[in-house]
Amino acid sequence: MPTFKHDVLLGEIEGRRIRLTPATLDTSIEHAHRIAAELGSRDAMSSVAAYWMLDSRLRQWQQIVGRIGLDRARHARFAEIGSGMGLFTLVGCALGLNVIGVEASSDRYQASLRTARRLFADNEVALRLIQAPSEALPLPDASMDLIASFQTIEHVADLPQTLREIRRVLKPGGIFFAQAPNYSSFYEAHYGVFVPLGLGKAWTRRYLALLGRPTGFLEHLQWLDPAALRGLLRDGGFTSVTVDKASTPPLSADYFRAWLYPLPFRFRRGLLAQRLAHALARLAVRAQYTADRYPQLEVWARA
Repeated sequence: MPTFKHDVLLGEIEGRRIRLTPATLDTSIEHAHRIAAELGSRDAMSSVAAYWMLDSRLRQWQQIVGRIGLDRARHARFAEIGSGMGLFTLVGCALGLNVIGVEASSDRYQASLRTARRLFADNEVALRLIQAPSEALPLPDASMDLIASFQTIEHVADLPQTLREIRRVLKPGGIFFAQAPNYSSFYEAHYGVFVPLGLGKAWTRRYLALLGRPTGFLEHLQWLDPAALRGLLRDGGFTSVTVDKASTPPLSADYFRAWLYPLPFRFRRGLLAQRLAHALARLAVRAQYTADRYPQLEVWARA
C-alpha cells in the first residue's frame, strides 16, 4: 500500500492551493483498498484517483454556474448529498460559494466523513459538512437553491424518500443536479466490467460469480435506469425533468481562476470496458433504437 511522505497538491482555485496531507491520503487509500477487496479488485488506486480529481469537481461547478448564472450562484445556497471525501464541497467553498455537504458515512463508507474533515483542516477551510442520511435531511423546507449529488443516488436505501427530501428542501424553482451510473448500459462502474446490465441484477450477479468476483456489493445498489428515474423524479414533485447521458464540458476559465496539478496516481480501472460500452451506446443512437444506453446519467430537475 503506497505511503506518501509529503503533501500532494491537487491545484489552485482563486489563488488558494488545494492540498492533501499524507495522513489524509493514507486514510483515503486505506478506504479504497477496503472497497477494492469487497469488489474483488486489485486496482484500489483508480478509486483514489477518482476521489481526488480536481478537474472533474471544477467541471461540475462550471456546469452549475453555467446553468444558473454567475450572479445567482454568488448569492445561492447549495447542498451536496453524499459528499463523500468532501472535495466537491471544498471546491465550492474555495470558489466563495455558500455550500454544505451532507454525508451519511455509514457501513462501507464510514471513512468518508473522517477523510473529508481532514481535507477541510488540511486546507484551512471552515468545516461545511454534516452527517445525516439522505432520507432525513436536517435542512429546513425550501432552504436551498440547488442540490447536487454525484455517484450517490444508486447507493441510498430509499430512493423515492431521498428524492422527496431533496424536493422538500429546495426552494420553488430550485434545481436538482445529479450524475449516476446507468443500469441499462453495458458497463458496471464499481467493478469496472463490461456486462449487459439491462438483463437485471440477478443476471449480473451470476456473471460476476463466473468471473470469480464477489457479488455482495450488488445487494445495496439501486438498479437505476433512465425511464424509471424520470418517473421517480416526477412522482417526487419535480418538473422539467431531464435524464440524459452525462456531459463532460471542456474546463473553462470563464467563471473562476483555477490551475490543475498532475496527480501521482491515475484512473485505469475498466477503461477498455467503458470505451466498448460507450461505442455500443453510440451505435444504439445511430440505429435510432434508444439514447438510454450510455454508462453515466446526468439529471437536471426543477422543484
